[in-house]
Amino acid sequence: MADMSNWYQSKSLIVQDLVDIICKKTCFVVDQNDIDGFLVILSSYDISTAKQFLDSFFAEYEGDEGVVLEQFVKDWCALAKGCLPRKLLKQRSPEQLWQEMIQFDFDKTVFNGNTYFFKKHF
Repeated sequence: MADMSNWYQSKSLIVQDLVDIICKKTCFVVDQNDIDGFLVILSSYDISTAKQFLDSFFAEYEGDEGVVLEQFVKDWCALAKGCLPRKLLKQRSPEQLWQEMIQFDFDKTVFNGNTYFFKKHF
């Protein structure tokens, strides 16, 4: 949970709830400046409440390199039902899967050197 400072108390109750969820669900958004910057990014995805964040947030990965995209695609395939995702992963590289299909369902953003994935349809 965020520190109960003047900064936190100056936020509306809706934003305080959102800040609390961000602090619970992320590891790399840690201080007031980070949170304020992250809130700006969230607003660009029309995420302004804790419920919207919970519905849309998929994953946080340390770093912003190709390894992150590869891990995300593997995680996505592991969560998908059926054997089609595994078959697709064997036939295509993670980058190809991202370009051909996954990017249409997720937004990817890099913030402070770390990568965040949000569902586009929530």
